[in-house]
Amino acid sequence: MLIVSMAVMGIASTLIGLIPGASLIGPWGAVILVFLRVCQGIAVGGEWGGAALMALEHSDPKRRGFAASFVNAGAPTGAVLGTVVMGLFSALPQEAFLAWGWRVPFLLSFVLLIVGMFVRLRVSESPIFAEAVAKESMQGTKRKIPLIEVLRRPKALIMIMFAGAAGFGLQVVLPTFSITYAVSKGAPQQGVLYAFAGASAISILFVLLGGRLSDRFGRRPVMVAGLALFTVYLFPMFGMLGSGNVGLVFLAFTVALVLHSSLYGPLAAFVSEQFGTTSRYTGAAVGYQLATLIGAGFTPGIVAGLYKDSGQSIVPVVIFLSVMATVSIVFILLTRESKNNDLTAVD
Repeated sequence: MLIVSMAVMGIASTLIGLIPGASLIGPWGAVILVFLRVCQGIAVGGEWGGAALMALEHSDPKRRGFAASFVNAGAPTGAVLGTVVMGLFSALPQEAFLAWGWRVPFLLSFVLLIVGMFVRLRVSESPIFAEAVAKESMQGTKRKIPLIEVLRRPKALIMIMFAGAAGFGLQVVLPTFSITYAVSKGAPQQGVLYAFAGASAISILFVLLGGRLSDRFGRRPVMVAGLALFTVYLFPMFGMLGSGNVGLVFLAFTVALVLHSSLYGPLAAFVSEQFGTTSRYTGAAVGYQLATLIGAGFTPGIVAGLYKDSGQSIVPVVIFLSVMATVSIVFILLTRESKNNDLTAVD
């Protein structure tokens, strides 16, 4: 499934760069784009869960959080690569960028597909999963459908969905609303993009640090601390973003992403450890994507609407994000600590 999901993501991303222009196929270009984006979304669902479990189940039990955090470190790494490449091509004259420049970053994703497939084809199946399947075969146990098993006990999905929602909500606000907000206050667009890319690069190390700290102190304390500090930081963050100074914008993004890393680093292990071995892939993938849907799917539109309807006041935006963070903190605290869970358990 990792190989299939990787291939779907890489091929769909590359094909986006090959969509014919409106002068050739009219509105069908938009239809094709939506279809390819749906393919990307399906691929992410299988990609994240499988990658997180591979890292988690191959690692030392005392370093599971650190190992799984490498998967989530892929998000800021991708943000850096995407922002830098798009920033370079956005420097083209607007006519050239709209004609062909925007296509190049998508076409370059084919290189990542080749590298990813080379790595994936050399990774063995998780020993924990292989052992569980072999044990079921020896006992003559009938294989259960993982999705049905997960949905029969939906409590874990509900807890994960709300526990992780704020992390994705805050994450998506930074490269969308926050960048637009900084530019609207006088900061140069390209400078803001590079500021975000630089901050994302720094945050990669802190995502790994967050995972490592969760191995020592537990997933819940590290995640709650990150969310609580981010909530306190919201007003100062928007103050710096609205300064019109690229240096302060860079500082605002850096501190925000460092605090967010305390939540995001342990999240992969936290989600995956809530499920038994034979349903872990499905449970982790569904739970993670539900949290993404609730947190990231609606937040940009809600935040933009609140900002516009309040006469461009940042106060309702901060209140909304604070409430979202508080809800996630409550659900994290209601979820069992999973640091010492036995991953060999089937159910």
